[in-house]
Amino acid sequence: MSQRLCETETNMLAIISMYQEELNLATSQEHKVEDKYVRVYAEKEARGRVIDSLHQEATMWMDRFALTLNGSQELP
Repeated sequence: MSQRLCETETNMLAIISMYQEELNLATSQEHKVEDKYVRVYAEKEARGRVIDSLHQEATMWMDRFALTLNGSQELP
């Protein structure tokens, strides 16, 4: 009986160790996904700022061009 308890304990410790390794792998994968999300979101935000800036500049030049066509202003 004592030997069976010892074998059972050894088996249980092996199972616990196996699940601990799986948990560590899953946690590592979760951190990688979180890091990728943060990086992708930051890139998206940066692209949005660039697009907004380009849109503002294009609008400014279109307004200047329209004023020039109307004879209100000379090209810079």
